[in-house]
Amino acid sequence: MKKIIGILTLLSLTAAQSNHATMTMYKDGFALIKQPVAWNLQPGENTIAWDLLPTGMIKDSPFLTMDNADVKMQRLNQDVFHFSEHLYNYLGETIDVELINGSSLTGTLVEISGNTITITRKRSIISFKKERIDYITVPGKLDNVMFKPSLTWTIDPDKKSGPVRGNLIYLSRGFDWDAIYRLILDASGNGAELLAEAYIKNNSNLDFKNVSLQLVEGKLKQNGHMNIPPMMRTMAAPNENAGPTEEQLGDYHIYNLGGKVGLMGEESITTRLYPSKKVSFQKTYLFENDEQSQTEEPLGIEYQIANTASNNLGVPLPQGKIQLYQTGGSGSIEFVGEDEIRQVPKGATATIISGKAFDVVGKRTVLNYDRQRKSEEGSISIEVTNTLNNEIKVRLIEHIYGDWVVRDASANYRKKDASTIHFPLTIPANGSQTVTYTYRKEWN
Repeated sequence: MKKIIGILTLLSLTAAQSNHATMTMYKDGFALIKQPVAWNLQPGENTIAWDLLPTGMIKDSPFLTMDNADVKMQRLNQDVFHFSEHLYNYLGETIDVELINGSSLTGTLVEISGNTITITRKRSIISFKKERIDYITVPGKLDNVMFKPSLTWTIDPDKKSGPVRGNLIYLSRGFDWDAIYRLILDASGNGAELLAEAYIKNNSNLDFKNVSLQLVEGKLKQNGHMNIPPMMRTMAAPNENAGPTEEQLGDYHIYNLGGKVGLMGEESITTRLYPSKKVSFQKTYLFENDEQSQTEEPLGIEYQIANTASNNLGVPLPQGKIQLYQTGGSGSIEFVGEDEIRQVPKGATATIISGKAFDVVGKRTVLNYDRQRKSEEGSISIEVTNTLNNEIKVRLIEHIYGDWVVRDASANYRKKDASTIHFPLTIPANGSQTVTYTYRKEWN
């Protein structure tokens, strides 16, 4: 004979609250959750039900592993109570309708369709738009109603009776995380402090208490489906006393935040991925144009940070948003720009564009342009003026399309690709520099 042991977890007495779970969160908007469970079973087959599930649970993902019991069968029951559906049970019955204008009507429910409800009275038929209804009262009580989806298992313990333990493992949508960086430039402009943080979101209806969090960097979706690498299917218990750690799992990186936290439904938290790092950077001013452009404008500001051990980094940096702050002479910190960085592997360089410079201005002039039936030629002048009290690095980026050659360049340039050349310049404090060149294109 089967024994019905429980409806809710024995580990938590609070509704809609998971306790002591381990969660691996991905950037694709879902998470892998391992929930420990424990029950006292009786001899023979036992029936266990569990309804502490997030609404975004992927229906075919849950499975139960037990240390000292055999799971015979699993069922997912989603026949939950919805009043709009329950109302169909009262077709032909007498109901009370209260309208938003305060009017009350009693009649026999004869139709529910779309946005309307229809009742009959002794001498009339009345149809209401649902938006006009304040509430509806129906007779009777609710019996054997399920308000939340639940999982039910048939479990046979290895021994005659006693405690059994295991894990409920499932995937759920409604969870996400992003990397957020803060680069705080020091007052001298020669160095910065880099803060790497994780912004973690629980958009589900379920609260998680004492949850161990792990974050995965890397996209797992293929053809719109979620592809979980086999080595991520089993998760080691995090060291509760350690701070955040990072390790490589195949083609992915996993960040173990260490310790346990509370993550409530519809809540977000921010936590460090790495301790703060003192880093150096290369600052360059950019002036980018193409062919016939004639402009006069401030130059863009680029920061390049080498992700190397010698620069106090040498760690995998996830893709994310980076905010730049500047420390003033009085020690105050002000916001000076924002950008996105891609994944930055060890040994690579993070590139950040923060905005436009007030004191560095570029002027590009087309001195001559001549287009013939089978050729085109343009002569360009670019002047950059630096009114800062310090020397600066500048990179002129010129785009030329087609089959081209450059001649008579007044400064050395580097061909970056088939349509781009760079002029690297160093301009002294309160100085300026002018670069001229001619490009020519020919075709048949």
